[in-house]
Amino acid sequence: MLLSMLAFAPAIADETGDLDGEPLLVTSGDPNHPRYANAGDNLRNGVVSLFIEFDGIPVGGFLCTAAVIDERHILTAAHCVREAGDTVKRLRVVLSAGLAAPAILDATAFSVHPDFDFSSPIFGAFADGDVAVVELPNPLPGFIERYDLYTTADEFGETTRHYGHGRSGRGNKGATGGSDFFFARTGLNMYEATLGDFGFPSDQLLHDFDSGGEKHNAMDWWFSGFFCGPDNPNPPQAQDGKCTTFRGGNFPDRGFGKLEVGVAPGDSGGPGFIDGKIAGVHSFGFTYFCGGAGSPTNGTDFDCGLNSSWGEMSGDTRVSTFADWIDGVVTNGADTNIPELAPAADGGAGVADIGELTDVGRAFLSVTMSRTLRTPMTFKEALAELSTD
Repeated sequence: MLLSMLAFAPAIADETGDLDGEPLLVTSGDPNHPRYANAGDNLRNGVVSLFIEFDGIPVGGFLCTAAVIDERHILTAAHCVREAGDTVKRLRVVLSAGLAAPAILDATAFSVHPDFDFSSPIFGAFADGDVAVVELPNPLPGFIERYDLYTTADEFGETTRHYGHGRSGRGNKGATGGSDFFFARTGLNMYEATLGDFGFPSDQLLHDFDSGGEKHNAMDWWFSGFFCGPDNPNPPQAQDGKCTTFRGGNFPDRGFGKLEVGVAPGDSGGPGFIDGKIAGVHSFGFTYFCGGAGSPTNGTDFDCGLNSSWGEMSGDTRVSTFADWIDGVVTNGADTNIPELAPAADGGAGVADIGELTDVGRAFLSVTMSRTLRTPMTFKEALAELSTD
């Protein structure tokens, strides 16, 4: 998710910009601590990873995160299945959490929200409608969880639990570890504003990565009155019409201590849960560069670069906005077939072959969590490891 804008603009992030960028959650504590594992009390076996290959990329592809919403449908981000000028030639769904052994399934179709295709050339990583539904040819067994959608627009101030298969790290260093197809991390955050508050014609849910205290409280900084004037990037809500009084301190640090997490490359498409329902789909990240020509402040970023460290912001596609469209795809089927894999002729009869849940599979560092937990994996290595040929 590493893109950049002009020096005075915030850096932004989405998944598919760098073939070797390895598109997990970055944590406030040791990322290998069991508290962050998609296991035990935090186990959600319907959170999965995706491996997406495009016809314009001869070797390798992209890793994203997703969540099961129906026996044959999986929710992810649109930018995971969109690569400029190229079409998806293969999309594999990897289930591993709590299973005796990973299951790797080929998807046969997907749908992308039309707002994304319309707005992504204009707004880039901030594109509206960054949501997609992936379709499997056969139903998943009943022990794989399905998650309901959060459909009311009251997401703010609620504790959200986030999951992701992307790069790992700690808040004071950013994303320094590798992505992993078989191991997801989890932690807490909170939605506090929308991208619409910045003047964009969209309302993606925003959350920041707090370290505790004011210094790295990105939400409060962006919505403060530090900037004043029509050419500055603060939202208009941060200042009054005369630019004489300002809204400061409206977003006090609301971090969750060691349970606080921030989104990193590879988490795209992953879920943000409120009360067990999917409220957000991980879409983008942004920060404010430190110093440099024309930069009046160091902002809140812990280490001055877009790498998922403390003091950065992330945006999730707001599921309540697109719930009707998602339900429509589930009901009527996806509209884009993956060329090399035609839909099942029987219309999905038969159940996908996936091993049962086991006590060992529920444990942290079980055999289902491969060596890649400790060893970064390139896309070329991932292609070999995930090969079902």
